[in-house]
Amino acid sequence: MLVNRPVYSYKNNYPSPANQRSIGISVLFQTPQVFNSTFTTQDQTKNQLINFILTDPGERFFNPNFGSGIRAVLFQQDTDFEGLEVTLAEKIENFVQNIKVNNINIVEGESNQINMLINYSINNIQDTLTINLDKETL
Repeated sequence: MLVNRPVYSYKNNYPSPANQRSIGISVLFQTPQVFNSTFTTQDQTKNQLINFILTDPGERFFNPNFGSGIRAVLFQQDTDFEGLEVTLAEKIENFVQNIKVNNINIVEGESNQINMLINYSINNIQDTLTINLDKETL
C-alpha cells in the first residue's frame, strides 16, 4: 500500500555539515567518514532502493522476507528478465516506503554484467536509478 507522506528537504543554512539535520544514512561509504548522511527524501529513498536490491531474503533477522533475491537468479543460464522485472517491481513497492515503480529495464551487458534501470516516483516526483552489477562484485 502506497502511503502519501510529505517530501522532506532541509536547506543548508549552516556552513558546517555537523549542524545540518539529516534524514538518513547513505549506503555509499566514503572516506574520511564511514557514514554519510542524506538530507532529502529523494536521496534517502534512492539509498533504500539500493539497499533493498543488494539484500537477499533472510539477511535481516527480524524481517526475513526483505530483499530482492537478485543474486540467486541473475547469472543463471536462462534468466527470465521480463519475469524478474515484474517480480522486482512488486517487491520494491511492498518493502520500500513512498515509492511507486514506473518501469524496470534489465539488460544483459558484456562479460557477465547486468545493467538495471529503475524509473520510479516518490509523491509524484520522478527519479531514475541505474545500477550496474557484475558477477565478480555481486
